[in-house]
Amino acid sequence: MKTNQYNCGYDLAWIGPCSAPTSEGCLCEKHAALTCSSCGKPATHECDETFQFVCGAPLCEDCEHETAEDGTNGGTMKHCRKDAQKFTPWYARTAP
Repeated sequence: MKTNQYNCGYDLAWIGPCSAPTSEGCLCEKHAALTCSSCGKPATHECDETFQFVCGAPLCEDCEHETAEDGTNGGTMKHCRKDAQKFTPWYARTAP
């Protein structure tokens, strides 16, 4: 039996990369069909924002969890393109 040297690599929130065997540069069957919940491009990872639970929405490299006006994730399931983010996260703001 031939051993596959490639793994899926789809990044699971708070777990790490999927280790299912695949062909070089491919995602496993479970993750290959996932599309970004924000823009519809192929998803590469799960959103790792937390509130009561882990968000877990599929996202591409260009999108992220939407930041609320107060700088938190707002406890919502909203996502946006990184270049369309309206607010700075609380931890990146300068002190008044």
